[in-house]
Amino acid sequence: MGNLKTLCLRVGFNRTNCYVFYDEETKRAVIIDPGDNADFIQEQIGKIGAKPEALLLTHAHYDHIGAVTEIKKAYGIPVYVHEEDAPMLSDRMKNLGNIIVELSPDDILLKGGEELNLAGARINVFHTPGHTRGCVCYYLEDSGILFSGDTMFRYSWGRTDFPGGSEREIMDSIHNKLLPLPAETVVFPGHEGATRIGDERRVHGFEA
Repeated sequence: MGNLKTLCLRVGFNRTNCYVFYDEETKRAVIIDPGDNADFIQEQIGKIGAKPEALLLTHAHYDHIGAVTEIKKAYGIPVYVHEEDAPMLSDRMKNLGNIIVELSPDDILLKGGEELNLAGARINVFHTPGHTRGCVCYYLEDSGILFSGDTMFRYSWGRTDFPGGSEREIMDSIHNKLLPLPAETVVFPGHEGATRIGDERRVHGFEA
């Protein structure tokens, strides 16, 4: 991706980070975790002239999926979600909120390990269970960026006391899939501010 830009939009009651990354020249774009405030997200996308072509979910809790239906309809784009979290989209009890998202045949179920090519970017999908069974992180190696959802926060990590959560699994995901990435990798989490892998290694006592 020649000239990648990342826009962070904080949406909803939980101030979830919805990300839009786009090529500044072509304006081809990808939306990650539109958790709420669909009108606001569309307004900001319009301001930069971006052209979304995919909607990626890091997991399927309500505060990350609240605007999926409206955004999908507005841009006519497919939703990408891990197959283990897909059932949560239409189950209010499992997604922890009053949200119903119905998938369609053009949507994509991920397994982890895929390399996606969207908006001119090469995106590696890491399956990182622990917060939910189907949590994923999206790694843009060429740009040195990781979208970590609620698996990794700045100096912290996601809760594991919800259904499908596991402290052992989230630690395994962080230590074996995320911390080995290059130290300069910028991490954009699902809530609060960004961090870097090198800083997170020190917090976790990880030796590369």
